[in-house]
This record gives sequence, structure tokens and C-alpha cells, in this order.
Amino acid sequence: MPLPRPADLSSDLLDDFRLDAAEQFPRCEQLLIELERAPSSGERLRELFRLVHTLKGNLGYVGLDALMPLPQAMEDVLGALREERLAFDSLLGDILLLTLDHLRALIDQALGGPNARLGAAQLDQLCQALQALAMAPASQQGEIRRQLLQRLDPSTQLQAPLAPLQSPTDALLAHHGIAAHPDLQFFAALTQAAEQRSRYWQGRNLRLLDLSLSINAQGGLAERPEQLAAAVCLHDLGMAFLPLQLLHKQADLSREERRLMQGHPRLAGDLLRRMSDWAPAMEIVLQHQEHADGSGYPKGLREAEISPGALILHIADAFDARTHERAHQTLSKRPLLRAILEINNLAGQQFSAHWVEVFNRTLQQDPNLAHG
Repeated sequence: MPLPRPADLSSDLLDDFRLDAAEQFPRCEQLLIELERAPSSGERLRELFRLVHTLKGNLGYVGLDALMPLPQAMEDVLGALREERLAFDSLLGDILLLTLDHLRALIDQALGGPNARLGAAQLDQLCQALQALAMAPASQQGEIRRQLLQRLDPSTQLQAPLAPLQSPTDALLAHHGIAAHPDLQFFAALTQAAEQRSRYWQGRNLRLLDLSLSINAQGGLAERPEQLAAAVCLHDLGMAFLPLQLLHKQADLSREERRLMQGHPRLAGDLLRRMSDWAPAMEIVLQHQEHADGSGYPKGLREAEISPGALILHIADAFDARTHERAHQTLSKRPLLRAILEINNLAGQQFSAHWVEVFNRTLQQDPNLAHG
């Protein structure tokens, strides 16, 4: 492989490059190990993407342009992970770890070290395989991963084909007996995109889905689960279109700001109005800020006029707001017991007394729901 040797490079640039690489490679490896334990960690994934991008740029600075396609192919895979077109698992973690190892060996060779195992043709094949994985539809990703790992490490023994990949939302819905549906997958994708709008929202949809669907099940399935799931996914979509300075405001809201906040259910309601199969979900979305005693908005409905799904979602949403920071409500994260007590103290007023009782039973039966 025609790579420049150390004599061809600026000594200052070379020293800086070596120092940076000595920090970047171990940190990338550590992040990949951590992602196996927390595959949905957007923060770790963003840091890993930044490190690989920086490493690619540094290769250009020291004249190792021939190696840049490999970190670029890794960026393509990491980009697909960030966009949730790929799901992270231990198999993909192994692929990326082995790719980093090959890249480090190629850099060592270029800087006067021993010859790397990868030649020019093999390097090109590896880049193409990583890019193919990044672009592959879900139905093909498992087999591509298996073949890629076998190519990177022929000693790897993979005894059985991987099960079809599921998104975290699909897996959660399946756990609650809700079949995969293109509309629900679309709603979940909209929510996942919206969650990137504010650091306070990340992971919130999965928590609300699990708690709301569990309360509904404990209460005898008063609401059709798929309709409730659709409403949970979309109920706050309108918030994502508000100015960030308003979403993150710590002080009390002005009358106009409160009016903007209170108008947020209309956007999702208008979207669902165009999809007749989801009319019950539309009602849940439009009513999820109504109060049992009639003091809520937008119509001031009383409990008997509010759909069960809206009564459930209102409790789950308020509980999540009390146990996870949400700047626009100036609420700090509450101790768990205090959050439960606050919900109970508002039974019959803000919340349905019946559904607060079901909420209590749900948490008693599955305490993990309280921790999200």
C-alpha cells in the first residue's frame, strides 16, 4: 500500500498525531464496550462519532489520505445508528472494535511499524462492506453483520443466525401484545426525531409507553392498547415545534408563552384527524391535559367526558415530569416517593381517582416502572 513514511511528514504534526491517536483509540474502544451495556445511549454514540470524525481529519493533516475511507465507512455505520436505521448489539460492537484494530495497525505501518494484516484490496473490501451494512434494510442486516465479522475474524464461531432486529419501541409494544404496524412505527419514528430536540426528552417516549400501557392493562384494558400507544407517541409532538428558548426556560412562563404551550396538542390532533383508523388516539391526544375536576384545557372537560386513555396518559405524563427534569415546568427531579404522593394528593382534582388507584397498583406490581 503506497503510504507516506515518517520521513515525509512534518515532525510536529507527526508528534501531535501520535499523541491524539494514543488517546482516541482507547476512548473509542471504551465507548464501544459501554454501548454494549447501554445501547440506547445517545451521548456515548455522539462522542464516538466525534472521535472517529476527528481521527479521520487528523489522517488528512499528516498526509495519510489513503486510510481516510476506513474511518469514513465507520462514520457511515455510526450515522445509521444515530438515525436508528441500525441497532447496536454486541456483534456490531465486535465489528467496530476489530475495524479500529485494523486502522491502528495500518497507521502503525505507515509510521514505520510492522506490516498490517490488511492490504490495499482488503482495505477497500472492508470499507465497502461497512458502507453496505450502513445502507442495508433491516431484513438483511443480520446476515451482513455475520459475514462481516467472519471476514474480520475468521476464528469467530457463530452458531446460529441472528434473530430479526427489533427497535426498542417495537420490542416494548410486542411485550404489551401490540403487533407491529406501519403507522405505529411511523409515529414512533416521529417521536424519536422529536426527542432529539431537547435533552430533557430523550428516552421519555419508551418510559411513557411502558407505564401507560401497564396502567391500561392493570385497569382491564379500558382503552385499546394500540390506540393508547399511538397517542403516547404523538401527544407532545407539537412541543417539538416550539422555540428552544421556551422549551428550556427555567423561569415562570408569561401568559403568551403558556398559551403557546397549551396549544401543543393541536398539531398531533390535526395529523391524526387525517387518519380515520386512529380517531380514538386523536381524542386521547386532544384530551390528555384535561382534568378530572374540569379545570384542565383545552375544553375544561370533566372526568366522565374524558376518554380513559387520556386520563391514563395524563397521570403517566405528570409522573414522568416529576421524576425526570423538565425545564419548561421548572421541576427538578423529585424523589420517587414524593412524586407518587404528589400524584395521589391530586386524585379527584387534576387526576381521576379511579386511575390513580390503578396507577398505584401498577407500580406495586412492577416497581421497575417507577424507575424508567
